[in-house]
Amino acid sequence: MQHAFTRLGRTLVLACMATVLAACGGSGSDTKAPTTGTLSLKLTDSPIDNAAKVVVVFTGVELQRADGTRVMITLPAPREIDLLPLQDGRTVSLLDGTAVEAGAYQWMRLLITAEQNLQSGSYIQMMDGNRYPLYIPSGSETGLKLQHAFNVAQGAITRLVIDFDLRKSVHAPPGQAPNWFLRPTLRLMDELKVGTVAGTINLTDLATAQGTTLAACKPGLYLFNGLGATPDDMDGITTDGNDPVIYRMLPNDGVTTTVSYTVPFVEAAAYTLAATCNYDVDASAALSEYDPTALAATPPAANPPGFQTMKWSKKDVTVLANQTATVTLP
Repeated sequence: MQHAFTRLGRTLVLACMATVLAACGGSGSDTKAPTTGTLSLKLTDSPIDNAAKVVVVFTGVELQRADGTRVMITLPAPREIDLLPLQDGRTVSLLDGTAVEAGAYQWMRLLITAEQNLQSGSYIQMMDGNRYPLYIPSGSETGLKLQHAFNVAQGAITRLVIDFDLRKSVHAPPGQAPNWFLRPTLRLMDELKVGTVAGTINLTDLATAQGTTLAACKPGLYLFNGLGATPDDMDGITTDGNDPVIYRMLPNDGVTTTVSYTVPFVEAAAYTLAATCNYDVDASAALSEYDPTALAATPPAANPPGFQTMKWSKKDVTVLANQTATVTLP
């Protein structure tokens, strides 16, 4: 597992607002149905604790229509956006009021400057002041592609949300210094079809249920697709279970018993919410991977790596559009 960060999530909010437009030079009976919409793109994220800046340089957005034609939206100038200040629902606009054709689209591509050894492109700056280029292999050609169909409606509002999760996607690969890989995991959702999961977690009870103490608990919160899901760590391996849709570290000062959490931009669906006191396993590549499919060995010393390295408390939750599902754990 190569996680550079313990907490680094980013969300892009895309709103395609189809407005009622009059035909040029006409009114009354000459008014035609709208054929375009306006495109607004916003960014938001969740906190991180071991970087001072994560700057992505955006240059435009490319859209693929269902008829095979492409729409290129080029920014007037490259836009540097530091993702770190954007958290807890705070956003910054990337596009605002850009006209696009109404209709069906097959995919979207975010165009960014992220090339190897490029000091003027996307970069990460660490707490010690060191700055490293962020690059995508073949990034200048491929950008950040979202292979997901969507529609821009005529005379209505279509809002899309892009979950831009660098927590799963920023790595410092061996032998590539001073460059860092940027391979984001992106999710595209309809903003009118997302809700929120919020609640509280009693860390003392969580620690007791998992056989540890409040002081020793390294709490983390995970959201998995489907009811009754078997929790797994974020390892990119599909053979031992589904990776979480969302996961994050929770604060623990060793004194406060109860912590609150809020997870916005959750697509309306059924999920399993899980908490663990073993988030440090997921946060560090140096620790053993967790494998929920590993079977106990005899003698116990022969147990395979990852066997019972994480314990979980979980509950099912159904998220409805524009509503908040409240869940307490354990």
